[in-house]
Order: sequence, then structure tokens, then C-alpha cells
Amino acid sequence: MPTDLADLKTDSGDQVFADVPDGKYSDTGASYVTLTDTDGDLDDTNVTLLAEYANLASGNSFGIFDQNTGEELELFTGGTDINTSATVTFDLATGLATNLTTGNQVQLGNVFGFYIDNGNGNKYFSDPDMNASFDPALIYDTVGTSGEGLFGSNLVVAFEDQANGDGDFNDIVVGLTDVAAVAEVPEPGTLALFGMGLLGMGAAARRKSAA
Repeated sequence: MPTDLADLKTDSGDQVFADVPDGKYSDTGASYVTLTDTDGDLDDTNVTLLAEYANLASGNSFGIFDQNTGEELELFTGGTDINTSATVTFDLATGLATNLTTGNQVQLGNVFGFYIDNGNGNKYFSDPDMNASFDPALIYDTVGTSGEGLFGSNLVVAFEDQANGDGDFNDIVVGLTDVAAVAEVPEPGTLALFGMGLLGMGAAARRKSAA
């Protein structure tokens, strides 16, 4: 498994990103990412299709999804040219994410995962728990990149498009800006309990002030 981005190879055995040095960018082990630039009403990430070496390339589609709502936003379809970019805006007030290229919108928060649909009846998610423990995605931290064929991406996602595939994780490779990997995403129930705890703390503080 190419846990170092420099070890990601083409089908002919060449380095996918020839200018990436050994040991600089590693797989984070994460399944989800979060927006890092959230200082405005509308924030965004730029997503670029960096590489694709797949027999199913003409049928592959790629997108992002919300773990809690199950909503999916497609970004690239089969036959998309390499180095094509898509911008996704996030309205954090309404929870709407928009693919500016297609105009499609879904309810999707500022924490999200990735999926690949190979057009052959299989869809895989970056969260292995959603694929019967099959982990199809490597998420590399590429903060600090200066060129190197990564289009300024601070995170790179490399996918395998078949559970019984060759395990080279080069079937679709994308780069994103203004995002960071997250180690764990709270379940909806956990978030609800956390919110109730905050409410309880607030009520206790008010009672103490009244006393």
C-alpha cells in the first residue's frame, strides 16, 4: 500500500507525481476531512482531478458525502480530463454545499468524506465501515506543497475502485484546498448528547448565578 505519496505509481510503474520527494507526504489514516477556512458566510474548497489510471475510468464518478445525512455531491464523472477542477462552496448557515460547475446542491456540513462509483454496480466510501471494512482510500496530508504537480493542494485523496482490485490506489487521485483530515467524526447521537451536556452546563451556571 503506497502510504507515502511518493510511492504512488502509474500502471507502468512510474511515480505518479515525479516531483514529490520521498517521505514528505504521508497517509493520515483518516476517513473524513473538514474545511479549514470557515471565516465567511460562503467558504469553499477547490478540487482537482490529478490522475486516473483505471480500466473503469470511463464509468468512474467521484464525489463527497455527509456521514450524518447521507447526502452526496458528485464532482467528477467518467471521462473527465486530468487537471480539471471543480469548486464546492459551503453555506455554513444553511448547510448547503454547491458544485459551482454543475449547480447541484445538497445538504452537507463542513465535515465530509469521499466516494467513488465505478459504474459497474459498486460504490465505495472513504469510511471503511461503510464498505464491510474494505478501505478504498488513502488521504495524504500535503500541507506545504510548492508545486510538485499537486496544484497547491493541501490534501490528496487516492482511491481504489474495486474491492478485489490491484491495490495500487491510482484509479482516481484528487487534490483539495482548504481542508484537513479529521481523525474521527462524532456520530449524530454523540453530537446530541454533547449538545444536551452544554445546555445542562448553561442551566447550572444560570442557577449558580441566581443563587
